Parts: sequence; C-alpha cells; structure tokens
Amino acid sequence: MSDSIRPTRKNGLSRPYTFPQISTWVFLPTLVLEFLLVVSPILPLPASIPCTLLFVGLAVASVGYAYTAMKIDPSDPRLLYPNHKKDDETGGRKCSGMHWDPQDPTKQCWICDVQVGSKSMHCKFCNKCVDHFDHHCMWLNTCIGKANYKYFFRTLISINLMLFVQTAIQIAIILDIYLGAGATKEKAENWFAVGSTIPVVAIMGVFLFFDIGSLSLIGQLTLFHLKLQKEEISTYEYIVRDNQQRRERTKKLNELKLRRQTEIKAAKEEGQFCMVVRLKKGGLLREKFDISCCDPLPLDPDQSNNNDNGTKNNGAASNGHAVRNGEP
Repeated sequence: MSDSIRPTRKNGLSRPYTFPQISTWVFLPTLVLEFLLVVSPILPLPASIPCTLLFVGLAVASVGYAYTAMKIDPSDPRLLYPNHKKDDETGGRKCSGMHWDPQDPTKQCWICDVQVGSKSMHCKFCNKCVDHFDHHCMWLNTCIGKANYKYFFRTLISINLMLFVQTAIQIAIILDIYLGAGATKEKAENWFAVGSTIPVVAIMGVFLFFDIGSLSLIGQLTLFHLKLQKEEISTYEYIVRDNQQRRERTKKLNELKLRRQTEIKAAKEEGQFCMVVRLKKGGLLREKFDISCCDPLPLDPDQSNNNDNGTKNNGAASNGHAVRNGEP
C-alpha cells in the first residue's frame, strides 16, 4: 500500500495493533502476577512488604509512562496546528510541541504536502511527519519524537529497574532455599502444599530466564539511548551517520584491494618475497578478522603519505640541525 492511501495513525493506541505491542500487554501483567503469587508469599514478612511495594510501584510506573508515550501524538505541530489553532478547534488532538517559531528552518514533505521542521521525518508505518523524529517503536506501536521521547526513556528506566528487582529477589530466594537455614525452604514446600520446593524453583527458573533475557536486551537499549543523549543526536541521525561510515569504509576497503594487488605485483618484480607474504597474510587477517596491525598497508592512503612526509621532514630537520651544530 502506497503512503498516499495508507491511513494515518494518530498514536500508539490507534489500530491496527501489532504483535510486539500485544505481547507486552501479556508479558508485563504475567510478571506482576508471578511476583505477587509466587515470590512475595515466600519472602519473610519484613522483606515481603517493602519488596512488593517497590516492585508494584515500578510496574505501575512502567505502565504509566508507556501509556503516556503511546497516547501522545508526536506529529509535527505544523500538521496538527497549521494556524496555531486552539485545542478545541482541532478535535482535541494534543501535542506538547504545538507552538513553534515560524522562523525555524523547514523542508517540504511531499507526502504530507506541507512544510515541516528540518528535523521532522515522515514515518512510513504511521504515515505522518514526526517532530524531531527518533525512531518508530514496534513495542509501543508509535513513533518516538520530541513530544513523547522523555516518556519513552522513562519507560525504559522503569522496566529495567522492575526486571532487576524481580531477578535479584528470585535469585536470592533460590539460593536461600538450598543454602539457607530452612525457613524459606519450608515456606516454599507449604505454598503449593506438595511438600517439595520443585514447583517454586521451576516457576522462578522459567521467569528468571525471561527476566535476564529481557533485562539484557532492554539494558542495552537504555545504554544506547544514554549514549545518544550524550552525543545529542537521535536514533535516526545515528543510523544515517553509521550507514555513511559503513559506505566510506567499504569504499576504502575496495580501494585497498586494488592497492594491495599493485603492491604485490611490484614486490614480486623486485624479488621481495617476504613483503609478498606480509601483504597477502595481512590482507587476509584484515578481511576475515578485521585485524589491521599485521597489514603493512594502511586503510587510508593519506595516512601513509602523511607518515612518509613526516619522516622526510624529520630527516631534513635532523640534517639541518647537524649542519648548524657543525658551523664554526
């Protein structure tokens, strides 16, 4: 379906819903139920109350921030408020960035057929231009831009803390069952009334597997966005920069292959068989394992020229210094 006839999605609560989005609606409540029904009852009472309140508070924060990020329409305000209209004149569509400076640089979106901000991008999934576009989040099923980025990031932080708390407590309970004085083991045996800790440990083990996996993935995403915030760039700008660097590196590697063939041919003609071996092995290590320390050829030919010029200049300076010292 072309963008011209694709329906425009207002926010993450607009249909159609996606499988990743629906999976989060099932996964998060399941984590909370497991903690309340299995983990919390086995904890000692002095620890159970604060741990449960902390976990539930983090779960509520995660849901609240995620819902807010989905509810907000991150569209470019020039789409929502072309004449700076009031909320009641635009069907109640909210946008935290409704005001903008008419002097700000703009560009033409040929799909939306309107002038939008220079940092706005047209999302093919939502079929609209998003103000300060960062990325389209498949888990929230909405674009992330200037209007809802802070709520998206707070969602990441809250979920990370929730998963960390659940993981740490479950590991502590399992260790106490097998290594403790026996109170936790007795509670675990009596909870399912089967006289065994196997059901409790098995359930916790399954959820630990999902907790650790989710924590590693979401943790990496959080660190990635912390890096982006430090560099003051968006996810989209990072991808554009990374693709550009990849293209430049690929171009340099192709040029290096041609230079290597020329150098190998010249070395063979001069009878420098050791250099031939170095060039071949160095190229193989660079190509297969990205190891450049054994390659006599630099990736950037300008670097080799600069080194050669520096060596010549240093040699000339040394000769001049020697002559001056020899002057009467």
